[in-house]
Amino acid sequence: MRLIGTAVEPGFVRPPAKAQRTRRPEPDAQIEGGSLAGFLLWALVAIVSVAGVALTGYGLITASGSTDWTLLAVLICLAVAAERTDFSMYGSSRVSLAFVPIFAAIIACGSTGLATVIPCAVLASAWGRPIHKTSFNFGALMIAGSAAVVVLDGFSGIDYGNDWPEAFGPAALAGGANFLVNTVLVACAIALSGRSTLRAVWKENFLWLLPHYVVLAVLGVAIVAAYAAMGLWGIAVFIAPPLMMRVSIKQYLDKTTKNVMDLRHAHKELQEAHDMVTAAMISLGNAYDGTLRSLVAALDARDSETAGHSERVADLTMAIAIEMGIPTDTDQWRYISWGALLHDVGKIAIPDGILRKPGPLTPEEWEFMRTHPKAGADILRSVDFLIPASDIVLAHHERFDGAGYPRGLAGEEIPLGARIFMIADSFDAMTSDRTYRNAMPAEEALAEILRHSGSQFDPAAVRAFLAVYQKRFVGTVHHKHFAGPRHGATLELSESLKKAIAEAAGLESLS
Repeated sequence: MRLIGTAVEPGFVRPPAKAQRTRRPEPDAQIEGGSLAGFLLWALVAIVSVAGVALTGYGLITASGSTDWTLLAVLICLAVAAERTDFSMYGSSRVSLAFVPIFAAIIACGSTGLATVIPCAVLASAWGRPIHKTSFNFGALMIAGSAAVVVLDGFSGIDYGNDWPEAFGPAALAGGANFLVNTVLVACAIALSGRSTLRAVWKENFLWLLPHYVVLAVLGVAIVAAYAAMGLWGIAVFIAPPLMMRVSIKQYLDKTTKNVMDLRHAHKELQEAHDMVTAAMISLGNAYDGTLRSLVAALDARDSETAGHSERVADLTMAIAIEMGIPTDTDQWRYISWGALLHDVGKIAIPDGILRKPGPLTPEEWEFMRTHPKAGADILRSVDFLIPASDIVLAHHERFDGAGYPRGLAGEEIPLGARIFMIADSFDAMTSDRTYRNAMPAEEALAEILRHSGSQFDPAAVRAFLAVYQKRFVGTVHHKHFAGPRHGATLELSESLKKAIAEAAGLESLS
């Protein structure tokens, strides 16, 4: 895995856990062996390692009598020194200049040079690292080096020690092939460990290194040419440029690694903070909702005849709102929901003698009763997050024709939530039992609402209610059956009622 000079950090994979092991592993350093990613990662390690051993055997078997073992010994020493002075790259992989002597060995001796130098270089970097990681690095380096050998063999007519500058092009192509194969294998291992996607890992950690390694490949060719011309002293001449490149890369990485790691840490902290805020908002929303529903239940308890009225009306209001295209989980949605649920909160200011009076109210009592929308709005305005909902509470008895109270608003002067609510409120009131009358059948209540479309009710909201009625209330009589049609009830409106509804709504047909 180090022909290009990149390697996976220790901990990108761990050995399979023992059966009795119960301690949970650290998520950023290990991967669960039983996961699909873990299985694929171990499969990749095994395949790459076996391939490396096979390629090494092939390279040693095919060694010829013309092999320059002196040159290989020098290149082995340079590769080992490079591996012992490698450096970390952003915490995910490591980089060394071992590529230069290894590539020179490929140029000079082909597969034999590959099989000789790479094992020594890998062993030099294996101390203190897990055996599976070392094995993977070795296999990846052998595979990548073999890719370079294949490319170079395609230009068999070139003498890389003497044919200048013709040798530069094939050397650059071979170096690029080596780089691509090696870095993709490393990126696969890192990605399968669960840190990121293959594309993201390769782009962040390796793409920027391509020009460097093309140049290093050319330097490998230059070392072979210098050796052919001047012997070992020629190699010494070309050691300086790679060393300077190593220093420059190290300085660059030292400056950027801290920034990269700081950004990663900051991103992690921001993500954790975002998750905490989201959880807090959900918890707060649930607390708001629970508190409001408890308050409404306490208010409904004052009047046994209207128990559950606020919950039912709020539910029906939001069903109509959906038909009118109001998006859920928006501020407008929440404000309408809260306003519908708390529409009668102002009745807390109405004395029981008026609120629970069994008979008709006197004109004076009606005037007092009509103060409850303003009283409710004032109560909600004292709570910051309920201020927008107070407009709905204040206007929930306004009529579309302007004949309502307390302000006599008309048409679109009335908040949309209040216009929707009036239909739900009226329908629930008509289909609920009262001490002074029985519940009205659902179809009659529907016809009554349609009859007052354009006067008491907003026609657009009425049309939306028609759609809700077809889905929820066909075949029902009382609110107790709102969950669905009664057993055996017809699922279609009668033709006569369809015609009456269509006429009242100003529609051509309900079909």
